[in-house]
Amino acid sequence: MFLVLFLILVLIVVFVVTSIAFVTLYERHLLGGSQQRIGPNKSSFVGFLQAMFDGVKLLKKEQESSLKSSEISFLLVPGIAFGVMYLEWFVLPYFFDFFTFEFCIMFFLCLVGFAVYATLVSGIVSKSKYSMLGAIRASGQSVSYEIAFSLYLLVVIMYFNMFYFYSYFYLGLLWIYLPFLMMILAELGRAPFDFAEGESELVSGYNVEFGSVAFVLLFLGEYGSLLFFSVLSSVIFFNFSLFMSYLVFSLLVFIRSAYPRFRYDFMMGFFWFKLLPISLVFLFFTVVLFL
Repeated sequence: MFLVLFLILVLIVVFVVTSIAFVTLYERHLLGGSQQRIGPNKSSFVGFLQAMFDGVKLLKKEQESSLKSSEISFLLVPGIAFGVMYLEWFVLPYFFDFFTFEFCIMFFLCLVGFAVYATLVSGIVSKSKYSMLGAIRASGQSVSYEIAFSLYLLVVIMYFNMFYFYSYFYLGLLWIYLPFLMMILAELGRAPFDFAEGESELVSGYNVEFGSVAFVLLFLGEYGSLLFFSVLSSVIFFNFSLFMSYLVFSLLVFIRSAYPRFRYDFMMGFFWFKLLPISLVFLFFTVVLFL
């Protein structure tokens, strides 16, 4: 029993990490196509090995930290980011029942709230002004969207009538899909809400001081969460369809290529004065419908 459980845990890591390698390659091809150019195509067939070569090159880099930074905390932050992403995958309704538990949606909300601490702590312990500004932006953004995000998940709980995700298709949930997509973009820090990693303003934001293995773990945490939320959208809205997961991921990438970054005050107003009232209206009608 324990051997099977251990093998499943290892397989989840292997599958997620392997899929991230191809996801990054796919994203670069999509972004290239959106700009009418060819993406990576030199490393083997259509750049098939490009992600592996980039990973090996990145792992060979040297990790340096500031003299003023806390070295232990500095190295723990990437592990926290990767660990949160890894735990998120346990809330999905798999074909085996080892990890299915009754309150996995509540566990997922705790993970969503905890994820911002990796960004916040990375800005504090690195003692870099750019990292600190990115961390402050991420914390403010997190406070703005998490209330509305929790209310949307409460609507999902009332539709499912349970506290764990179940792969049934609910036509009535499609009316909250667009606001839910906005919440996903904010949670992932993707365009147009990529304020923590504003490369045109903050060099690279909260991860500017990280390199080598530390940056790889941060990168895996970011893209693993992107892949997870694509699958989660498929579970909630489209009956756990892998094809719809692929379409949701493609949509998230195309949004990055099509929309510029918001102004920070516009983003705060958008979450507090538009999405939050809409989520309250959705919750009210759901309560009236089910009670």
